[in-house]
Parts: sequence; structure tokens; C-alpha cells
Amino acid sequence: MQPDIRIDPRLERRIAEKRATLDRQRPLPPAIMAKLADDLRVRLTYHSNAIEGNTLDLGETQLVIAHGITIGGHSLKEHMEAVNHATAYDFVLDLAQRAGELDDAALLHLHALIMHDLIDPPGAYRRSAVFISGSEHRPPHHTQVPALMADWFDWLAGDGQEYPPVIRAALAHEMLLAIHPFLDGNGRTARLVLSLQLMRAGYPVALLLQGWRLSYIRALEQAHHGRFSPLVNVIGRAVEAGLDLYLEACDALPDELRRPLRDVAEECAINAGYLGWLLRAGRVAGAKRGGRWYVSAAAVRRYQDEVAAGAIPPGRPRRRG
Repeated sequence: MQPDIRIDPRLERRIAEKRATLDRQRPLPPAIMAKLADDLRVRLTYHSNAIEGNTLDLGETQLVIAHGITIGGHSLKEHMEAVNHATAYDFVLDLAQRAGELDDAALLHLHALIMHDLIDPPGAYRRSAVFISGSEHRPPHHTQVPALMADWFDWLAGDGQEYPPVIRAALAHEMLLAIHPFLDGNGRTARLVLSLQLMRAGYPVALLLQGWRLSYIRALEQAHHGRFSPLVNVIGRAVEAGLDLYLEACDALPDELRRPLRDVAEECAINAGYLGWLLRAGRVAGAKRGGRWYVSAAAVRRYQDEVAAGAIPPGRPRRRG
């Protein structure tokens, strides 16, 4: 029996609309694809490593990857994590173009690239116990890992195909992290596998932002206990962020989406702070550029109309005690 999984219908609609807009732009010019690949190599590396505690910022990550510059105040390990992840991302781009499902050899090679010179040996399933800091979930005994991974690959090629691509990718992501097959590097490997699954289904990569770390970790914890909807919605927002990046690169993002939050809040008679919360929570579609939110009046009005009609409940930020 399939678990009860619900994606926010507004988010689902936005993803479908943006995917359709992107599909109308395809094939994208080689220059745009090359620029996106360079940009995402840095962005994915920064955000994925930052989720794991790496303290290099986005600009520093770019300098390390593109120019091999050593950044003062950061460990050698942090520099190696940046270089390794960028190399692994290139491998994922290559995998996305290949026919067939992801296999054991490709996954182990991906992990070896991510953890090169960081653990010994990289690219091998663990042979000891691991614990997930801050989580009640206890990964299975290491002797069970090979069989569980074989089941995971079978699910990807079999029962997993019954789910829509975004949900399938999110479930595969959780299953891989629940097994925790490696001594270290599980999160970074699983997030690149997540993007690989989406790219093979015709989507851009999933741009899981460092600022979503807490909601992402909480959603994973809930998924480990059988409640999958929060994680599917976090992953859905990451898919939407990837779509926005592609659409912006090919100038298919509506111009009105680039209007500053405060301007739209004034026009729509909505509190700017509250609108900011709605954007951060994914209740209203928007885009963050240079630390500032941009949103369309149409998106805000659609949210207001749906609330007024009783189609959706009004969002309310939690009060801090």
C-alpha cells in the first residue's frame, strides 16, 4: 500500500506551470546551458556543503572551485569538500545523459568523488555503525546495508516508477538517507542523487538552500517515521527554485516577478513582514535575488482570493514564546 503523501496544490501547480514554460524554451542554447552548469556547480556545492556545516560562503566556494584559491580561516577539509563536490556534480551531469537506471557501481563512484581523501576508503559501503546527530532514527546494522541497497535499486526501477517524478525522487532521497549506507558523506551523495533523478525526468536540479536546513532536517526526521508529506513539499520547493533559476537564465521568468516585495505588499494591501513569511514558507511564489524577495502582484492576489473563498486556510507564522 502506498503511503499517504500530499503535496501543496499551489506548489504543485506552480511547478507544473514553470515546467511547461521551461519545456517551451527547449532546447536551450548551448551558451545558456554552459552558464547554468557553471553556476549550479558552485551553488549546489555551497548549499549542500553548508547544510553539513562547511563555513565557506558562496563567493569563497566559487574562488576555491574556479581558481583553486586557498581561503584564510578555513580548514583544508572545507576546501577539499568544495572541490570534491564540484567534481561529483560534473559526474552527475554525465550520468543524467546516460541511458538506464542508476546502478551500484555509479553510486559508489559518486561517493568516492565526494569523499576523495576525506575518508578511507571512499566509495565503499560502511562496515561499522553510524549515528545521525540530533535524530532519533537509528540506521540499520552495517551487515544489512548491501541487501537494503539492492532493494533500493530495485525500488527505483520497479515500484518507484508508480509515483510522479518529484514524489519518487523525494522518497528515494529519504530511503537512501534512512539506510545511511556510507560512513560519511551520505547527505551530499543523496542530494546529488536527488538531482540526478529529477534531471532524468526532465526537471532541473533540486536547489535545496542552506537557509532551509532546519525545515529540511525536520522533514527528514518526520519521513523516517512514516510522515512523508513535509519532505515532499520541501523537495518541491527545491524543484521550484531550480526551475526559477533556469527560467531566469533564459529570460522566461515574467518581468513582474522581479518587483520588490514591499512594492507588491503596498499594492495588494498586505503586511510586508507577513508577505515575507508567506514567501519563505512557500505559500506564495516568489524569487530571492541578492538577499531581497521579489514577487508578482498576481501571485499575491491569487493567494488572497483563495483564502477569501475558503479554498485554502490563511497561513500564520508561529509565534515565538
